[in-house]
Amino acid sequence: MGPWIFLFPVTYLVHIAEEYWGGLPARAAELTGLAIPEAAFLAGNAFFWVLMVAAAVSTLRRPSHAPLVIALGTVVIINAMLHVGGALLTASYSPGLVSGLLLWLPLGAFALARGSRALPQKGFRRGVLVGVIAHVLVPLIGLGFILALGGGWRAA
Repeated sequence: MGPWIFLFPVTYLVHIAEEYWGGLPARAAELTGLAIPEAAFLAGNAFFWVLMVAAAVSTLRRPSHAPLVIALGTVVIINAMLHVGGALLTASYSPGLVSGLLLWLPLGAFALARGSRALPQKGFRRGVLVGVIAHVLVPLIGLGFILALGGGWRAA
């Protein structure tokens, strides 16, 4: 794969900065009724950033872990598309939309294109599946951070 895989954690920092300074925790609370303390938002994203760095390091050390890059590519594409969907559904800016479109869609597409040529089909499919499952688990783990750090559902 190569050192380019460290673009994932670097672009994640840009994406989180856009989400944070764009007011994603407040926006999510407005749309869902789920109060997200800033500490939970930052702690959850720090946790996922560390996992992303670990996946990049693991892949560089062991080429057999290359499906992790496919998983990362899948995760960032899904995330970017969710920001697009959120912006379309609310007819407003979704914090994370710009970095999702300008950084994560191209990076995810590059990773998937490169992986589809470099990996056997089974390894590629496994990577995509892991990415989809990871993106399903991310909100659940994030909810754990929210509840642990004082957030929760607001009364209607």
